[in-house]
Parts: sequence; C-alpha cells; structure tokens
Amino acid sequence: MLKKKRPSPAGLSGFPGLLLLLLCLLVPFSAQAEMRIHFMDVGQGDAILVQCGDASMLVDAGPAEAGQAVNRYLTQNLCLTALDYVVATHEHDDHLYGMPDALAGLEVRRVYAPPSVPMTYWLTEVLPRLARQDLQLLKPAENETVPLGEATVTFLNTQSSAENPNDRSLVLLIRYGNTSALLTGDIEGDAETALVNSGAPLNADVLKVAHHGGNTSSSKIFLNAVDPDYAVISVGAGNRHGHPHAEPLRNFERKNITVYRTDLFGTVIGTSNGESWEFEVLKAR
Repeated sequence: MLKKKRPSPAGLSGFPGLLLLLLCLLVPFSAQAEMRIHFMDVGQGDAILVQCGDASMLVDAGPAEAGQAVNRYLTQNLCLTALDYVVATHEHDDHLYGMPDALAGLEVRRVYAPPSVPMTYWLTEVLPRLARQDLQLLKPAENETVPLGEATVTFLNTQSSAENPNDRSLVLLIRYGNTSALLTGDIEGDAETALVNSGAPLNADVLKVAHHGGNTSSSKIFLNAVDPDYAVISVGAGNRHGHPHAEPLRNFERKNITVYRTDLFGTVIGTSNGESWEFEVLKAR
C-alpha cells in the first residue's frame, strides 16, 4: 500500500536546534509497536536503517559523497544519537565509503563486517569519528542471530571464499512478528544459487533487491525461494550501469511483486506492525 507522501522531515534542518530537540523528545520511536526499515536514497549505492522499538541497525552507508546526508537523516530527521549495530555487507565503495561521515558523532556499539573489509578501515577511517571509541568489531558466524528490539536479525552468506566480491556480501534476514525482510547486499547468481541449495531460510515479504537491480542477480530460482510481495531497489537515477535492468524488472512483474525504486521515489520506508506492511516515500529530488 502506497501511502500519500508526507512532507520530508529533512525540512526541519532549518528550524532552531531547540525546536528540533523538543520534537525528538515528544515523538519517541519506542512508543510505537512497529518495525521500520528506511531504504535511504543515496544515489547509486545502499544505505538502510532498521528500527524496532529503541533498537537500531544501519546496514551500509552509501558512497563517500552520501555520508553526510545519511548522518543528517539519522541525527536530524530521526533524532538518533546511537546505533546498536552497524553492518557493512561488503567492501565496495557504494556501500562502504559513506561510513565515516554517516557515523560521525554517533555512539556505535557493535560493528559486523565480512573479513574482506579490513580491520584497519574501522580503526583509521571510522573509529576517530565516533562519539565513543569502545565499539566491538565482529565477524558474524553463519546463521548467527542477534536481537533488534522485538525483531531478530539472522546473518546468512557469511562465507568469504567467493572470488567475486559481490558474492561475499552479508545477507540479512529480519523477522518481526509474522513479517520478514531479506537484505541481500550485492550478491549475484552464484551466491543466490548457493543460498537456495543450502536450504537457508530465504522466504520474506520484502526483498532488498541485490546489486541495484542488475541482471546478474534476482534469478528466477532465487525469487521463487524468497517469494516476496514487495521489492525495493536502491539505485541512482541515470547511473552508468543502466540499473535496474529489464530482465529483473520483468521477473518482478511476472510474479506480481510491487516494486519501489529510490531513483523514482526517493527514500522508501516500510513499516511492519508484525502482521502486514505499509510503505511511504519521501521524494527528495
């Protein structure tokens, strides 16, 4: 269900700081029995925030040029001062290089990343920007599950042996009540097939489309295993790769999957009450 667009909270950035603080205090997210996933519009890249109650997880932070905008969205629009988890799905710049600016001034408690993201990156590029510097740097185990408020997040595809960096992307299955979402990083066909053959729990209502809708991902076998009702494509307008490609879009259409694209809608927010989803968009362009 596509809700009528609300005015973007980004407009609050021009208000006096005291008013913004009062608004943050008056509308605590924890008062709502919901899970919310923000697929932020960062151009050609991924930056996703998952909130459930007081808990929050940032998955990727877009390219370097998007880092400050991600930080404003987190701290000004959503009034966040801390993140329980930060996840880097893999080492490509359109997912990772926004991290230093995105996390500036925030308290971060735990960081999960695959071995392909070197420890020195966190220590030299990210750690000096944080409000506190006692965070845990962790490599997730296969099928490791962590709590996120009343939701759970399970790490899939944590093996690092794939030659293709995209296929080393961490994949996250998020469950809240009877609803679920699958965040796929940039995995391509080989990783999709391996996940299906492994018997991993892939079925989800919402699919974050892998690799920005490229035709090396979203295979029919994978879509059949996930069987989503909604798909979100994080993609830049007029990007040089021609994403999203026609073949994945046709596959979504054949399966009657509702598609949201950040290049068309701006930031896409999916809200689950534990039984069903509603979506709204914040067109920023």
